[in-house]
Amino acid sequence: MSDDPTRPIRPGWPSQPDPRNAQRGQETQRDWGAPSGQPGQSGWGGQGYGQGQSGQRDWGAQRDPRGQSDWNHAGHWDGRGGPPATKPRRRHRGLKITGIVVVVLLLLAVVADRVAAKLAESEAASQIKSAGFPVKPKVSIEGFPFLTQLAARDFRKVDISASNVKEGPLTIASINATGQGVHLTSSFNGATVDQINGTALVTFAGLDSAGGLGEGITLSDGGNNELKASINLGFTSFDAKAQVTRANSHQIEVKVVDAGPIPQSALGNLTDFKISLPSLPAGMTIQNVSVTGQGVLISISGSHTSFGS
Repeated sequence: MSDDPTRPIRPGWPSQPDPRNAQRGQETQRDWGAPSGQPGQSGWGGQGYGQGQSGQRDWGAQRDPRGQSDWNHAGHWDGRGGPPATKPRRRHRGLKITGIVVVVLLLLAVVADRVAAKLAESEAASQIKSAGFPVKPKVSIEGFPFLTQLAARDFRKVDISASNVKEGPLTIASINATGQGVHLTSSFNGATVDQINGTALVTFAGLDSAGGLGEGITLSDGGNNELKASINLGFTSFDAKAQVTRANSHQIEVKVVDAGPIPQSALGNLTDFKISLPSLPAGMTIQNVSVTGQGVLISISGSHTSFGS
C-alpha cells in the first residue's frame, strides 16, 4: 500500500515487504511485483513474468527450457519451476532382475540340450559298433533344439564318421556318411533311416597291403579311373594298368588289364584280387568305385535301412 491513498500503485514497483518473509531472511524474500531486471519492463510483463533482483527468479519465473527439475540434487528448490519427477527405480530394478533370470534359464536350457545330444550320440555310436562295425564311430546329430527332436523320435540329419577302420588285411582310411530322416524306435534302442549316403577311402598303400602284393609293386593314380602299378623286378622295371570295380555289395575287385611285356600270370596277386569291406553303418552297401589322387574312393549308400535292435 502507498502512504498516499490518492497515489496509484505503479505496476512493476515493489510493494511493502511481508513481515513474515523478513523473519526468514533477506534471501528468501519474494517480490510479487519485482521488476524484470530490464528497463521499461514490468515484473508481470514480458516473456515468463520476469526476474527478481540478484538474478533470482520469482514465483512467475520462466521454466528451464531444458525441462530440468526445479529441485537440486540435495532435494532443495532451486527456483526453476515445478516439483521434481520421481524415477521408477524399483520397477527398473525388477525388470533387470527378471532379465537376468531369463538369460540364466536360457543358458541352462541350452546346456541341458547339448548334454542330452552328446549322450544320444554316444549311444547311437555304441549301437552301430554292436551291429558289427569294427570301431565305435563318431556320431553327430544335427539340428537345435535336440530335445524336441528326441521327443518326436525324429532326427532330420545325422552324420557318421570313422578313421583307420580295420577289417582283416584292409585298412579304410576314412568313412563319412550322412543320414536323412532318422526315426527312433519306440524303445529308443534303434532307428530306421530314410536315406544315407557316404564314402569310404582306401589309400594306395592300404590297397597294396590288403592285396598282399609284396615289395617291388607301388600303386598310384593312372588316370582314366585306373590304377598304375609300378613294378620293379630288380633287373627290370615296367608299369602295368589295373581297374578297380564293384564286385558286389560288400567287395571291390582289382584286376590287371595291361601288363606290358610281362605275362599277367607273373604278377601274382596283382593279376586279380578282391577286397571285402566291413559291415558298414546303417546297412550301407557299395554303389560305385573310383580312383583319385588319394586312393580308391568307394561310394556307399542305403535306403530305408536300420541299425540297433
